[in-house]
Amino acid sequence: MVVIRVGGHVSRAGLFLAPMILVFLAALLLLSNTIAQKTQSQIDAAQSSANHDLTSLINFASSQSAAFASTSFIGYSIGRYYGFAPAFAQISPDPERAAALLRKYYAKDQPQPPDMPPSLPPYVSVHDRFHPSFEGLIASTVFDDLYLVDHSGRVVYSLQKDSAFAADLTQPRYRDTPLAEAFREVMARLQQTSDPTQVLFVSNVLKLEGGYGVLLARPVIRHDVVEGVVAFRMPLTAIEQRLAALSSPGIRVQMLDDKGAPVVVTQPAAAPRETAYGPFLVPLTGWHYVVLADHGALSGGLWFEFIMLVAAGIGAVALSVWLFRRLAPDAGPVLAPALPAPAAVELGGAEPVPALEAPLHDIDPNGDHDGHEPIPAADKLIDAQLEADEGFRQSIVDVMTLALDYWQKTKHKGKIELAEESGLWRVYMDRSSLQTRTLDKYLLVETLPRNPRWRDVVRTAEYVLRNAPEPSPDRQRLAEALARLKLHLRQAERV
Repeated sequence: MVVIRVGGHVSRAGLFLAPMILVFLAALLLLSNTIAQKTQSQIDAAQSSANHDLTSLINFASSQSAAFASTSFIGYSIGRYYGFAPAFAQISPDPERAAALLRKYYAKDQPQPPDMPPSLPPYVSVHDRFHPSFEGLIASTVFDDLYLVDHSGRVVYSLQKDSAFAADLTQPRYRDTPLAEAFREVMARLQQTSDPTQVLFVSNVLKLEGGYGVLLARPVIRHDVVEGVVAFRMPLTAIEQRLAALSSPGIRVQMLDDKGAPVVVTQPAAAPRETAYGPFLVPLTGWHYVVLADHGALSGGLWFEFIMLVAAGIGAVALSVWLFRRLAPDAGPVLAPALPAPAAVELGGAEPVPALEAPLHDIDPNGDHDGHEPIPAADKLIDAQLEADEGFRQSIVDVMTLALDYWQKTKHKGKIELAEESGLWRVYMDRSSLQTRTLDKYLLVETLPRNPRWRDVVRTAEYVLRNAPEPSPDRQRLAEALARLKLHLRQAERV
């Protein structure tokens, strides 16, 4: 028992002050711990989702670039005996004069001059033959531009005709540009590998002409000869679309550029008080990002309750002290009797009932020991069904992307060959290039049909495993993803 003396007087008000403070401090500690756990769990979930979505995006972009770079259409367009490279050489013996003529004739965002220089017809003819198909090709991808660089480093074609068009990437004024770095990296890696089809360079998030973006560069190989390099530009908006889907009240993900600075594409409507967590690295890339958390929004009102509890506790303590000081002088010199410790209570001659050793708020009659009301069974069932549905769709995309990646690495063939040889997916002729529009929809969750053809997905994975039997970590990942998809299907049959 706690007895407080004021001026020699003892007040019974002091008996309640110490227990009240202890209960108050315990409540503060519990609420603070609940806020911290809730915030951290949401940050961890955002990081995990960002890693998964960004990895899926770069895998999809790599697959698209590999499929396009391996087509004969790309090989013809940059070939050293026909296509853009020889057409560029016919313009003028002086490459810089040829480049100046091309930049003037194909000035960005400007109409073409009515009078064509007499040396340009060979190049214009090649451009008119390939350019429309390149526009259609890029429109169906996550990219917004492509560059064709011949084996000597000359940019002989650019879809958007930016400042890199017709540039010599080996010259000092272009050597430090992102495109020149991508070209040098691809050519260097070609000297270090026996399989040039596996060479891929993925840049960091860079400040490019027209905004931030990423470059993916691959060699163009025809008849075992390196004809040049094709570089695809993926705008940051493609990444931001993925990250926007991960945003929730109080949580958002922001990319960092190659210097570690935040890349701001669109400013939030308000300027919340955010804390940055990270940076985190996207696996298999040099990309970095941070998770921005607004603790006030993440707590869901718990911080307000925390502040109100603090205010209530301070008020209660102040009131107790005030009452104590008022009542103590009037009470006279009273000696507080010693109260017996809480013991068993007799109930009509029955067995003694033990005193409670734990606070009442720690005891949950429904079996939960976290102090919260139990979640209704119906809500749990609905959540489980939604989670299973999303997991099933994600499993379909994982199986298709892993199957295509393993097929390309082991068979050195693209998705066109996979569709034709397996006989499971249709191949379309779009202008002068082959397309697999249906198969492409199964490489992203966002484009997956509402009722996906999961049997074809399972058969595709099994076909790849049968026809590409090389043991590797990629094969193991594909087999595990296929097993997860089949588990989803077996569980659905039991419902």
